[in-house]
Amino acid sequence: MEEIGRISRFLSGLLRHFPHKFGVKVDSEGWASLEDVERVIKERYGAGMDIIRHIVNNDPKGRFEIKDGRIRARYGHSIAINTRWSEDGSIPPKLYHGTRPEVVKSIMQHGLLPMRRLEVHLSGSVEEAIDVGRRHCPKPVVLEIDAEGMMGEGIEIRKKGSVYTADFVPPKFIRVLKNHENSVYYSHSPH
Repeated sequence: MEEIGRISRFLSGLLRHFPHKFGVKVDSEGWASLEDVERVIKERYGAGMDIIRHIVNNDPKGRFEIKDGRIRARYGHSIAINTRWSEDGSIPPKLYHGTRPEVVKSIMQHGLLPMRRLEVHLSGSVEEAIDVGRRHCPKPVVLEIDAEGMMGEGIEIRKKGSVYTADFVPPKFIRVLKNHENSVYYSHSPH
C-alpha cells in the first residue's frame, strides 16, 4: 500500500510538473500517452498498467483521468497547459479555501492568486478546505468564496475531479469563515 502511495505521488508530479524529465510529452490540455507513462512507471517502480488504473480509479481527490489511451492530471499543474476546460457545469454557490493565517490580510486586499500553480484551487466543503490548509499549517483559516457572485460577473469557475479552479478570486468575493474544530476562529470578515 505504501508503494502505491509513492507511485501515486510520482504520477502526480510526472503529469503536473516534470514530464519532460522523463521524456513524456504532454499536449496543450495536459494529456500524455498512457504508454509513455506506463514505460516510466515500469522503469522506476516495476509496476504496470494495473497499478496505474488502480491509482486513477481509486484516487479520492479525482486527480487523474484516462481516456482514449491517454492520461492526465485534472488540476494542480505548474507546467503551461490550457486549464480552461471543465468536466461539469454544477458549481455550488459557495466554495472554500484553506490558508495560513499570516496571508489572510494580503488575500483580503489582493484576492486569491494561483501563486506557483496555473489556477487557484477551491474546495467544495469547509472540511476539505481545512484538510488542504493543514498541508501548510496546523491551524488554517477557511475563506468562503461567493462562487455564485463570481459567475454572475462572468468569472469562470471550473470543476475538475473534487476540486474547483479559477484563474483568480477577487477580494470582494472572499470572506473569512468563522472556523470550527481546532482551526483559527474569526468572528468577522476583515473587509
